[in-house]
Amino acid sequence: MLARTIQKFSAVAQPDSLPQPLLQSRTPTQMSSASLLPLQTPNAVVKQVDVPTLAGMVGVLANHVPTIGVLKPGVVTVTTNEGTVQRLFVSSGTLSVNIDGSCQVLAEEVLKVEEIDESAARAELDAAQRASGEGSEVARAEAQIRAEVAEALIKAATNQQ
Repeated sequence: MLARTIQKFSAVAQPDSLPQPLLQSRTPTQMSSASLLPLQTPNAVVKQVDVPTLAGMVGVLANHVPTIGVLKPGVVTVTTNEGTVQRLFVSSGTLSVNIDGSCQVLAEEVLKVEEIDESAARAELDAAQRASGEGSEVARAEAQIRAEVAEALIKAATNQQ
């Protein structure tokens, strides 16, 4: 199942939890990705975060207008001030850009793009496509969601995003 392919993730970011030196060092041309991923960018000041939402890709830079969005399966790209780029696959969740410049991406499931098992994603896609024509309306809808996530995983793994 997809749950075996992707690690579970959940985080809640609080702007007040940012270390004071980090808050003081942030300039108007920087933004904070407070707790985007505790293991990857804990309360880090980054240059840009690109997020896949139902409304399309959202690029968040410093001084971005406050925004709330619903994530769709795809790749979140985090660009640090030094220019390093981190790509993370998310299955679903929410985006929140706050007036103070902080950005939270709360994801149901997340995985580093380089850790995606393309063959497992293809197997999941096949299983989901078979299941989408069977069972109750709810079961078919769930299978369609699984297929959408598996397709996005394959695109991320093959750099088609």
